[in-house]
Amino acid sequence: MAELYEPDPAGLAEVGRSPEMQAAMVGIATAAVSGIRAISPVKSGEYRAGFAVEPTTNIAGWKNEERAAARIVNTVPYASAVERKHRILSRISSIVESG
Repeated sequence: MAELYEPDPAGLAEVGRSPEMQAAMVGIATAAVSGIRAISPVKSGEYRAGFAVEPTTNIAGWKNEERAAARIVNTVPYASAVERKHRILSRISSIVESG
């Protein structure tokens, strides 16, 4: 007879905060930055070079628990203007979400 799966909420929460999960989130964000750089407009190259990945956490799940996450940032002062015009992050998020 097959065993039934019994979820372990504490164990799953631990996995969500683990260094391995943090590394996975940073890896996904780093791959996304490569894609962002490939489709970014280039005049001086500063915008393209201004992208970075920051490990962080967020609150998620039905219990609002802290989980590993990664944030993509751009440090050039005019990054928001480029995003409004070209929608780079919107375009790459569609690609990342689709796998």
